[in-house]
Amino acid sequence: MVERLFKPMFESKRVRTTMMISLLVVLLILFIWYGSISPEPGKGRFPGNDELVEDYENYIGEKVEISGEVIETEPLKIEIESGDKTIELEITGLEEETEEGDRLTVFGTAAENRTIYVENALIRPLWRYVYMYGVSVVGATWIGFRVLGQWRFDREKFALEPRENPLTIREIIFRSKRGDEDG
Repeated sequence: MVERLFKPMFESKRVRTTMMISLLVVLLILFIWYGSISPEPGKGRFPGNDELVEDYENYIGEKVEISGEVIETEPLKIEIESGDKTIELEITGLEEETEEGDRLTVFGTAAENRTIYVENALIRPLWRYVYMYGVSVVGATWIGFRVLGQWRFDREKFALEPRENPLTIREIIFRSKRGDEDG
């Protein structure tokens, strides 16, 4: 029943193009809206990197939530950034050990002399980022090969269609040499 109602609508290239553009516009609006949310501690939105980099003194005595790279361990200092501006903050009250290059997320209280008194912190070693991006690249490559092997783009319908004869990875890589009769 549902297929009968919506199938003719999705057959039209104009409708699909309009839907894609509409969804991209909605996504852009949501990005802009989310970026305009200001700190509101009562709702769990505490001042962060952007606010402290712009006007640190305005937030002294308030709870803040920041994230930055450890640049010094004795005393513990991190560098936070907002756009092209950066500031260094001293972190006190953290009992865990850190190393230069670690990423540190801190929830605490802003104090004089650009010092943050820690209430809670999360330390992420540098190697975790290398691992995360490495696994993501491998996964994205694998998914890309699967999509290219299983699907083809039909220019006339402006749609992806399943291939009659799926391609192997070897055929995908060397496809340009032999041509592709299935699109």
